Amino acid sequence: MYLLILVFNHRICFNALDSERGLVAWLRRWWRPLFAEMVATALLVLLGVASLLPVNGKEPPLTHPAFAFGIIVLANVEAFGPISGAHMNPAVTLAALLDGRIGPVAAAAYVVAQSIGATLGFGTLMALCPDAFNGGPYVGGNLPGSVSAVGAACVEALLTGVLALVCCAIWTSHSEGKQDPTVSIKLGLTIAGLVYAGGVMSSASLNPARSLGPAFLLGFRPDHWVYWVGPLGGSALGTLLHRFVLRPPRAAPPRAEDLPLHDKGDH
Repeated sequence: MYLLILVFNHRICFNALDSERGLVAWLRRWWRPLFAEMVATALLVLLGVASLLPVNGKEPPLTHPAFAFGIIVLANVEAFGPISGAHMNPAVTLAALLDGRIGPVAAAAYVVAQSIGATLGFGTLMALCPDAFNGGPYVGGNLPGSVSAVGAACVEALLTGVLALVCCAIWTSHSEGKQDPTVSIKLGLTIAGLVYAGGVMSSASLNPARSLGPAFLLGFRPDHWVYWVGPLGGSALGTLLHRFVLRPPRAAPPRAEDLPLHDKGDH
């Protein structure tokens, strides 16, 4: 899953190469956020997918991944949010790009870092628990469940669209100077709820990187496209809906004639 999910604890301007030029200067400026994204995504996949490993040969209940991914998102937002925004998810990075909060170069670099992190996280889990991956051909990966591949893509789009709406609302509120110390809790609960809602139908990835890690190491399935088209499409629709329809316009500065009068004396 994705989650996840992500939020700027401070607005990060990713219009790179504005005053400094060259790849070296850009890397010197952004290596730390990219490293944070890689580590955060690795932890998300490692610890989140661990909750999906079979217990006595049986799949764990949906409660396990719902709470695991939700709480890990909460922890990562607290730990990595001030550094990189804690996207951990190409769908969240796409939302930030379409919402004008990250530049295209940094967005592409984020997706690369997230994909590497997801693969490292899943590979670490396989190394720690090799026996768990002998029970089935696609343990820890994302598969359509009670719906077809097309249906699963629609479910992924719906779930990720909701996540994008939440992220955009949080970013907008922060841009207006409204600090909310409970953002990580809200995001964690959002992820848990979305996993509950869609886990049976699509396995509720919401996150192309989370799906890529297992696919890269276990083998790509014909329906792997579901977990790119669905989350990215839903993120784009949710972000554009918020940006051009739902976001309230900024209040215009008061005109001089609207300001209260200040009389010089009492009458």
